[in-house]
Formats: sequence, C-alpha cells, structure tokens
Amino acid sequence: MKLLRILHIVGQMNYGGIEVLLMNIYRNIIQKQIQFDFLTFRKTRGHFDDEIESLGGKIYYLKPVNIKRVLIGDVNRELYTFFMEHPEYKIVHSHLTWSGIILKNAKFAGVPVRIAHSHSSYARIPLGKAAFKNMIKNNIKHSVNQYATHRFACSLMAGYWLFGKKTVDKGYVDVWPNAIDCEKFIKCAAESRMKMRAQLGLKDHTLVLIHVGRLTLPKNHFFLIDVFDDLTSKIPDSKLLIVGADSMNGQCQKYASKKRAHDNIIFLGARSDIAELLQAGDLFVFPSFFEGFAIAALEALAAGLPCLVSETTPDDVCLTNDIIKLPLNKGTDIWVKKILEFKNKGRANNYDILVEKGYDIHALHGKLSEFYKNV
Repeated sequence: MKLLRILHIVGQMNYGGIEVLLMNIYRNIIQKQIQFDFLTFRKTRGHFDDEIESLGGKIYYLKPVNIKRVLIGDVNRELYTFFMEHPEYKIVHSHLTWSGIILKNAKFAGVPVRIAHSHSSYARIPLGKAAFKNMIKNNIKHSVNQYATHRFACSLMAGYWLFGKKTVDKGYVDVWPNAIDCEKFIKCAAESRMKMRAQLGLKDHTLVLIHVGRLTLPKNHFFLIDVFDDLTSKIPDSKLLIVGADSMNGQCQKYASKKRAHDNIIFLGARSDIAELLQAGDLFVFPSFFEGFAIAALEALAAGLPCLVSETTPDDVCLTNDIIKLPLNKGTDIWVKKILEFKNKGRANNYDILVEKGYDIHALHGKLSEFYKNV
C-alpha cells in the first residue's frame, strides 16, 4: 500500500488538548500505511516537533493568523501558495477556528478531501479584546460548510458552534470523541501520588486542588484563583496546582500574588507528566467560560478524581456522578461549598466506563485510520 500522507493544520504543536490528542493518535497509527505531517502558524518550533520528525513526519511553518492578516488577504495568498506547492496532500485535516479560510484555499488549489474538525464552542466572554476577537471568529466561521468535504466535532456542542445546529441535526457532522490512553491514567496510582507529592513538597493530609489548562482567558483562571482564595478561609493549608503553559504573560501569577492565599498557589507551567500530577491532587477544578470537549476533565476522570466543572462543559464528558457542573454567574460560594462536600470523596475507577463510551485512544486511532484509507 502506498504511504498516505495526511496534512494536519494546527496553531503550533505544543502541549494542549488538541495537540496531545493528535500525538496520541499519531503514535498509535500504522505508520507504514499512514503518515501525519503538520502545517503550523508559528515560525518557531513546538514542543512535539522533534518527536514528529523522529516518526517520519514533516512540519511546515507559516506566519501566525490574525484578524488583520485575514482582512487584507495575506493569509489567503500564503495558504493558496502553500497548497499549490504541495500537491502531494490529497487529505487536509484542519483543527482551527479558521478552517473556513484554510479549506477555501485548499479547495481552490485542488485538494479533494478537506476535513474541518471543531474542538471548541466559543461563548461570549465579558473581557474586552477577547470578547471582540470571539465576535470576529463567530462571523468568520460561517464559510466552513461551503468548503469542507467532511465535518468532524469532538462533541455535539462543538459541532453546533462551528457548523450550525441544522447541519449537525441533518447528520452532516461526525462526532469523534476526544480520546486518551485510559490505561496510562489508571496505572499511576498510590506510588505516583506519594512520589509526586514529595517532589512538590505537599504533605499527605493536605487538600490539593488541581487544574490543567493553558493559561488563557477562556480557561477563567482569575475565577479559579478567587474560588481557592475563599476556600483558604475554611481550609488554610490547602493547595492549588495550576498546570499549563502561560499565554497571558504572567497576568495570572500577578493576580494570584495579590491574594491572601498566594503562597498556597503553585504554577507548574507546561508539563508532560499530567497522569502523575493528577495523582497528587484530591479534586479537579475547571471553571472554563467554554469548552469544545474538556479533554483535561476526561483525563481527571480517568485518574479517578472527582471533578467540579463549569456548566458550559459539554455533557459528553460528564460520564459519572463524580463530575459536577456549577454556574459561573453566582459567585464563588457555590464552588467552595461543593469543594468542601467533595474533599473526602476519594478516587473512583472509571476505566470500564471510559472504554465503553469510546474514549480510549486505541479505539479512536483504528477508526480514524480506516476513515483516511477509505476516503
């Protein structure tokens, strides 16, 4: 069988939900038959680039996409030129909000299979520039149905946002659940907990909240810090671990430094040992303004942690009674109350549930490989 090269289009291959998902699939596909290459919109290398190249993949670097470049046509020219110079790609799989623009140029350049994959569900954010940016994205997205030959979404909510409810309800969108290596998270049990707590200087009896997510406005870290600050009036020695790359130039750290609980908040940055870090926690807290799927919450469930998430989290990931949705518009009190209720809940073994629901990576990579070969 001739090697089939798939071009995945992403922002940059750093740690993040989409990127980790793609790497999990990439590591498990039959690489003698299918090869993943990546088109990124950064001029610098990403965290996974070395591994991608070691697996035989190619990485291309274009300039970052922004609203100004879209409006003056620079992005269109650059994309069209790229696709014309790389006719070897018959399948383009775009994972970005800008998929309509990307796939438009792929179509004009003659790419026959153009996949738009929705991983998010932008909501209104009451935060200045972020609100304006999301309004623009909500307008730009409409062309995606015109230029995509196939439409994927990680959840119904993500499908509704990018493609529209009518398109989803008519069966034109395939929901591909984000998947993880469930066994990896199950295996990291008591030994990992003790080791990781020792590394972080956490006492065995300390209540530890953990959050995993890139430091961006949609993840709502300011609210998370407020919740924890209020919690420390009840449990002064509790700790908050915040795991994720900083895309806000230190704003979250500065905000935390002004709180009475600042010494109890630990910013760990981007980490590759998420499964082990989750074992160090007692409760996962995730107050995002919006989520396409919330793969971080799925990983927390796989690790057996009880989870408190915002009410905007898709139902797709709410698989057990150990994950509770809470509102964002009623203040921090309800979050603190639930944390106090859940703090002694302990861990659950959710492996069988996750596998049964199709969230194990080994099922997903096989299904996706067959799609690529058949299409």
